[in-house]
Amino acid sequence: MSKIIRNEFLGEKWVFFLLCITVVGIPWAILYLRDSTIKVEEEMPDPTAFLEAYRSGKIPGGR
Repeated sequence: MSKIIRNEFLGEKWVFFLLCITVVGIPWAILYLRDSTIKVEEEMPDPTAFLEAYRSGKIPGGR
């Protein structure tokens, strides 16, 4: 069975933003982003068909 792999940020977006707007905080922002991002792997029978339906708007949340 094929997999869909996606990365999801679980940290606080406002903390990341505050770290990014300060020049000194950019290295900490990169570390915060790396440490707060998880990898989600989901098995599906036909990931290509799912992605096409998602992008066409047939699945809620699609474009």
